[in-house]
Amino acid sequence: MARRVRRKLARPTYRNRKNRQVDAQKWILNLAIFCISIVIVGFMFSMGKRITTTAEKVPLSQISTIPPEERPIPYVVMEVLNGSGVGGVAQKFTNYIRQNGFDVIYTGNADRSDYDKTVLIARTADGQKLYDVNAILMLSADQLFQKLDSTLQVDVSLVIGKDFRSLPVFIKIEEMGEKLF
Repeated sequence: MARRVRRKLARPTYRNRKNRQVDAQKWILNLAIFCISIVIVGFMFSMGKRITTTAEKVPLSQISTIPPEERPIPYVVMEVLNGSGVGGVAQKFTNYIRQNGFDVIYTGNADRSDYDKTVLIARTADGQKLYDVNAILMLSADQLFQKLDSTLQVDVSLVIGKDFRSLPVFIKIEEMGEKLF
């Protein structure tokens, strides 16, 4: 009689693989929940710290301001535009003009960067504001213009040209500590 040899049948391994995949998915999900919990706790800590600390003032400019009682009358709203092609010039002029009590609400580049002369343009019918600003800029009469434009919401526009280094006011700007380079 022949002996029967029993073969051990291999069980399908898909159940083990399936269990391993489920375990890996649970581990990843738990890790994601843990990370989100850390972020939420961090936000709560930050919010609590922000509420409990006193508000500190952030200095916006290093230049001292003129008290309101010394501000030129009438109040003039300006924009300073750089048309010289040299970077940073408009900001230096803005700092000087603000130090002298005028409100500069916009500083940026002009429509082009090849203005030969610096010009001061009145944007409202009140021409006196142009002369109030020119008292500190000391531009010549051929550099003063009137071009009414109520959409700009400024009284006066200063367009800085390539001649800015030869202006009398530029010496005062450099004395103030505003170096270009």
